[in-house]
Amino acid sequence: MKTQTTLPTASTYREACELLRSGYVKKVRLGWDIGSDEFFRIASDWCDAGAKIKREEGVFVISVKGFPIPRQA
Repeated sequence: MKTQTTLPTASTYREACELLRSGYVKKVRLGWDIGSDEFFRIASDWCDAGAKIKREEGVFVISVKGFPIPRQA
């Protein structure tokens, strides 16, 4: 049986980056009304380096696994 885990939720792009760069979390829920410009910024900064963005339960979740952390913005 799959257990439900609580993901940290970021309320801004900056907060999402800080959580991911911290090294303590591998997934972050993007908990704000993300616009297309911000979405493509995240994709450019993180997915080009190997992160994945999925839509889960109506919100986007970004996950990082075993890749170098992108440069500081």
